[in-house]
Amino acid sequence: MLSKEELITKYQQYSDNELLEVYSNRDGYSKDANEAIDIVLESKGGLDAIKKNLLEKKVISDEINRIKRETEKLCSKETNAEFIKSLVSSSILPKEKVSEIVDSKYSEFEAHLKDTKIDSKTIVKAAVGGTIASLVGGAFWGLQLIYSNRIFIILVVGLALLCYGIVKLVVKKSKENKVVVIASLISFMLAILLGTLIFQIVGYQG
Repeated sequence: MLSKEELITKYQQYSDNELLEVYSNRDGYSKDANEAIDIVLESKGGLDAIKKNLLEKKVISDEINRIKRETEKLCSKETNAEFIKSLVSSSILPKEKVSEIVDSKYSEFEAHLKDTKIDSKTIVKAAVGGTIASLVGGAFWGLQLIYSNRIFIILVVGLALLCYGIVKLVVKKSKENKVVVIASLISFMLAILLGTLIFQIVGYQG
């Protein structure tokens, strides 16, 4: 069992939320634990100071989330970060913090736009990635049939992930892009067909 001094050291490492939780359940703690929590609370300015600090943190957190929501609503191809900053303000956070939040959210929006954009370059890369995925996936599927002569669900999932991974790597875009999804599905089906064809030619070798 920890001594009062050890408990004080332990509680000093607690966050304000954790201290308040311990205080709220103090009836279930020993006398030493209660004395230790009282000492630590006093060293932090008392219970009221901790509650006030937590309330201020919540107000700030809520304000940050409000600014994020407003920024997300204003993000579009026709706007930019500077324009949004002229519309979003706060009476709680400093201007620099508001600017930082807007820049961060707009950067996420731009990244999403880039990721979902479909152009000729994306289509060409998807075709190349799909071809590579079909060949690699076909070889993988053919080998597993040749040496096991069975279809394992986990390997089907693995094949799908392999095709998606190769297409994603080549196109450098995620599943949020429809071309990546389509190319992955097509390469997955072609890989199964190619692998089955290889198996029919080579036969079971197990």
